Amino acid sequence: MKMMTSNSQNEFISVISRNIKPGHEKDYDDWLQRYLTLERKAPGYLGATIIIPGGPNLALRYIIIRFTDKPSMKAWEDSPESLKLLDEVNNYSTRHYDTATGLETFTLPQLKNVVAQPPPRWKMAIVVFIAVYAISSLTRSILNPFLGQWPILSNTIIYTTILVVSLTYFAMPIMSRLLRRWLYPRKYQQDYCQD
Repeated sequence: MKMMTSNSQNEFISVISRNIKPGHEKDYDDWLQRYLTLERKAPGYLGATIIIPGGPNLALRYIIIRFTDKPSMKAWEDSPESLKLLDEVNNYSTRHYDTATGLETFTLPQLKNVVAQPPPRWKMAIVVFIAVYAISSLTRSILNPFLGQWPILSNTIIYTTILVVSLTYFAMPIMSRLLRRWLYPRKYQQDYCQD
């Protein structure tokens, strides 16, 4: 689990990633619905986003959870309901630890023919956080009046689809282009800033 804070609204964000065990997809989905239903009632809860990557990682799930502050999140995580559900999910999935930094697949225009070392993880976390926060906040403020009463799984599928598509095709390529000098300072300055 990774945790981040948002200075603008003092939100506290947790990112959990899990691999679903083969044959337990429905068990995990049922568990997730129960978990999110209970979590919604927790004091300080602001929202959750589920990310389901495509390709070879179909069994992988990311849950991004937002609370108003760290004590509220800690109170939920330490509650008997949460601990019981987290113990149960180990029957259907395992914790996933990712070694990628996150933006290796995005090509910067000036670095197309250069094998650049990926930026540090802390920079990647900042870029991803900004993109996810902007997209999540915007879509929720626009769509909540229409989707707020929908069942949680339908609601989550729509928000997740919008988030994944927006990150993949728009936000991350734009952010990596705009922040290229900060993400790749040495390589960019040495090879491409000679004009």
